[in-house]
Amino acid sequence: MTSFQSWLTRLTPAVASVALLAACSTMETVPAADWQQGARRAWVMSDYAPDATTTALPPCLASLPAADYAHRHFVRVLYRHAKIMHEEVAELPPGLQATSGDRVELWPADCQAGQLSRIAKVF
Repeated sequence: MTSFQSWLTRLTPAVASVALLAACSTMETVPAADWQQGARRAWVMSDYAPDATTTALPPCLASLPAADYAHRHFVRVLYRHAKIMHEEVAELPPGLQATSGDRVELWPADCQAGQLSRIAKVF
């Protein structure tokens, strides 16, 4: 083996390590949710239209009075828990804006049981 080949063989792991370190340092930071208290990181998928019919709404929204539903902003969110993706309905608090694809801190609840999930903040 020539001296150049041996030099290249010794240098390859070092170059690979530096490249991996550079790639990791430019990765997007993941926002932290208060998961120890039950919050989850979720993604807003879509809005529920204020004029939607009750037959097209999930049970937790269909049970709300029409006037109450029309004056609040609800979104469909997805979140991961134990390798399973869950879909829930959450209310956006007044003054908080989120669009499809935004990450949010979600406090999940069971819509089938008539409970609404709560969004605490947008990341």
